[in-house]
Amino acid sequence: MDKDVSSQDVSTQDDVEVGDDLLIDIVLDENGDVIGAISDEVIVATSSKGSVVDEIIDVLDADGNLVVEDEKITVYDADANIVAQTEEIRIPLEG
Repeated sequence: MDKDVSSQDVSTQDDVEVGDDLLIDIVLDENGDVIGAISDEVIVATSSKGSVVDEIIDVLDADGNLVVEDEKITVYDADANIVAQTEEIRIPLEG
């Protein structure tokens, strides 16, 4: 017997709250000229069952081109213990 999934009650789902924080630092040389920027973005999704934190750090040159990106995702259980963690560093290749 097939069951219509779209008619199921979804009100029992856990409430999830999401927050986002972005910090950008401009890097200057000794003459005060812009030589780059560092952006640090943290996105957090949390519920009573735990949290997921995604942190993305981008290093940009003076023209705004991406030099390197570091992304770390961490999963926490309800007691704030780390359940899983992954990190990826990306360096764009020039075409």
